[in-house]
Amino acid sequence: METSRLWQTWHIVGRVTDLKGVAIRDASVRVDPGMGMPFVRELTTDVQGGFATEYKNDLTSMPTFYVNILVEHEGFHPARQFVDFGASDKTWEIDVAMRPDTDSGDEELPVESLIKLLAPQLRASVETSAAIPVAKKNFEFGAKVFLDEQKPAEAVPSLDRVVKRYPDCGHCRTLLGLAMLDAGDWNGATRQFVEADKLATSKESAAGSADKANSLLIAAELENWKGEYGTAAGFLVRAKDLDPKNAFVLQELGRTLLLQKNWEAADEYLAKALDAGASKEALLLRARALLEEGDPEAADGALQDYMGTANLRSFPVSIRRLHAEIQTRLKLQSYGRVQSVVSQPLASLIEAVPELQGLQPAASQDDLATILQKTGDGVKAFFTSFQNTVSLEQIREERLAKDGKIADALDQRFRYLLLTRPEKWGLGLQEYRTDSSGERTPMTGLDSGLMLTSGFASASLLFHPEYQAGATFRYLGKQPLNGRECHVVAFAQSPAKAQMIERFNTGDRSVLVLFQGLAWIDAENFKIVRLRTDLLEPQTRIRLQRQTTEITYDPVQFKQVASALWLPSEVAVTLQWAGKTYHNEHRYSDFRLFNTGAQEKIQQLPEPP
Repeated sequence: METSRLWQTWHIVGRVTDLKGVAIRDASVRVDPGMGMPFVRELTTDVQGGFATEYKNDLTSMPTFYVNILVEHEGFHPARQFVDFGASDKTWEIDVAMRPDTDSGDEELPVESLIKLLAPQLRASVETSAAIPVAKKNFEFGAKVFLDEQKPAEAVPSLDRVVKRYPDCGHCRTLLGLAMLDAGDWNGATRQFVEADKLATSKESAAGSADKANSLLIAAELENWKGEYGTAAGFLVRAKDLDPKNAFVLQELGRTLLLQKNWEAADEYLAKALDAGASKEALLLRARALLEEGDPEAADGALQDYMGTANLRSFPVSIRRLHAEIQTRLKLQSYGRVQSVVSQPLASLIEAVPELQGLQPAASQDDLATILQKTGDGVKAFFTSFQNTVSLEQIREERLAKDGKIADALDQRFRYLLLTRPEKWGLGLQEYRTDSSGERTPMTGLDSGLMLTSGFASASLLFHPEYQAGATFRYLGKQPLNGRECHVVAFAQSPAKAQMIERFNTGDRSVLVLFQGLAWIDAENFKIVRLRTDLLEPQTRIRLQRQTTEITYDPVQFKQVASALWLPSEVAVTLQWAGKTYHNEHRYSDFRLFNTGAQEKIQQLPEPP
């Protein structure tokens, strides 16, 4: 009886989710009670993100219990949770939130930048005051380990003891929250920030207003990291009202508007931030805003001011990528003011494109926004839910003589594979051609002067919501097509804003190519039925006079998928290059979804050229 009274069992039960509360399975969980390696437990979360273990310890040697939980999973920042059970035997679920580690936002504020801004002033404020006389040594040690030695996880226990002794020290709570955030304890940090905000709100002094502005700034960054940009903007506007000349708040409001893709407003606030003395990072953010506004010259100037005299190669990949994007835009300005299908008079357009015969012209552009919105939603849904497919592809390659007759021809058959791949905006598609056994096939026909064409499955991305801003559109009217009433929409990529840019390479030259075209959109379900693309302008530098692609889409129903997928069924490509004319016809049939074995084999294929 005496022995059982001296032992106690602590149950460690938790759940791992992302910042939106979605469970993360197969995450690695390391539970460390600080008693040496033999007591460290390595766990894996289940399908609900759960994990559980227990410890039984002698109360005479360990009257209290404290564990450090480290969680890791590919695609996320490491997460920590610091749990002090004290002497209690009470059990509660430990919630661990993981922050995604993606390149979805090179413009997102790094956690280190927020710490660098706020932590030094918080440290100085507490160390020079008499607010925590008994716990001052604990605070100084925790601040030193956190800021000087950059060991946030080791600093948390000391700073936590300070807060427990002096719960009304708002600056202590905020510094503890920053240490927890840096260590990966999202939920613990959030709790400390909330309590610090309550303390700042209760103050009516000027210092209280500054603390409140900082609390709003922290709250905004937490929302930005969660992807809740609208909420973040609201917090920052309130912070700006409290401190209108705060350069960092203005910069972060500009950053948040940039993340919202509100380019003009972002540019405005970033300019104000720079006037107020913001760091050079505001220049980098403004370069992105100016580029997206369609002003690559101003964007180039802002980026050059940011880089100064330093060599481009010395900067991170994200900055070199932005530089390359700006240079691409500057090159595309050579297109000038091209008269495209969007600006061309309707009569001459119908004459140039006989397929438009029978068009009922639109009386106005009032319906255009709705058509683009519904079509874009459909395209987005297609790429979001797409499953890997395989079909039979029959190709007729032709090279035409000067008189239009066929000079050379080749017929080929392939298994045509469409595989999903993750992209910044969702799922992208990668295509492969294989033989009947699944092996990659070489591109035949090139030796005989023919040209094999590809890349049609992703053509509808021009209408994806992420890419619509890169083109201008015009509603031409309605026209029946194969028994369907269709909206006809003309489009032309914008040299200043286009994001889908093709590069045409020859043996020794390369040019950037933009497109214009027409889309026939089903008036009932807003699926693209037919798509035609042409060069926005001939590229005489490489003797590329014409590149016309005509795609016909048909619904394909799979037993395993509830709704039909609209996939290319026929494609015709006509290309005039270097004085030669090529014409290819592609036909697709026998669509099927992959089985698991086929997928595993295809995934071993190398990237296509």
